[in-house]
Amino acid sequence: MESVLRARLAEIVGEKSVEGDSVSPSTAEQVEQVCLACAAAGTHIAVTSAPARGATVPAGTVLVSLSGIDPVDVDSARLVVRAGAGATVQALRQAADKAGLALTGAPAGLSADAHIGEVIAQGQVSRRALTGIEAVLPGGGRVSAGGAVLKDVAGYDLVGTLLGSRGRLALVTAATFRLQPHGVAQDTAEPAGIPNAVLGETLEAAFDPQRLLAARS
Repeated sequence: MESVLRARLAEIVGEKSVEGDSVSPSTAEQVEQVCLACAAAGTHIAVTSAPARGATVPAGTVLVSLSGIDPVDVDSARLVVRAGAGATVQALRQAADKAGLALTGAPAGLSADAHIGEVIAQGQVSRRALTGIEAVLPGGGRVSAGGAVLKDVAGYDLVGTLLGSRGRLALVTAATFRLQPHGVAQDTAEPAGIPNAVLGETLEAAFDPQRLLAARS
């Protein structure tokens, strides 16, 4: 990582959150600023929702770890739970269970240690399991739909597009999941998987015109 860029990233997230070629923002606002700084420097970005420790990336690439964005907030009245990309499935389930609720449309075999960003990137839940999503574009700028709205994208299923996109389009910072009371029959919808639509060059160019996302999970 070039010294000028490193200094800028340390200014954004704090010196302790920049280590080697990795940076660990703690808020979506910081993720946006990190992306803007990397875009201005013409530096590629790799993204993970797990801790950056021990991860490797191609030379000249900044690894953005979203592990520090891990709040889990249950809204019992609306039957939803919002989780940061770095939160684990176990934390999500425990928060819901404490409120007497359970996740809707989440496969029983979903790994408890999986991070929410990974779950979304790999399409490990059904589309019906989600009510909202929040993300940062590789070149900067935040988008969201449903849930805790920052910006609605009218007429476009942003949730469905980013679900299963393998991190090829944007850096997902949070997702909002449906909940249901314990004892209600579970939704058995299949996980979304990786839809073919996200593999198109046109769609990727719309989200990442500078082709800044170098590593795709």
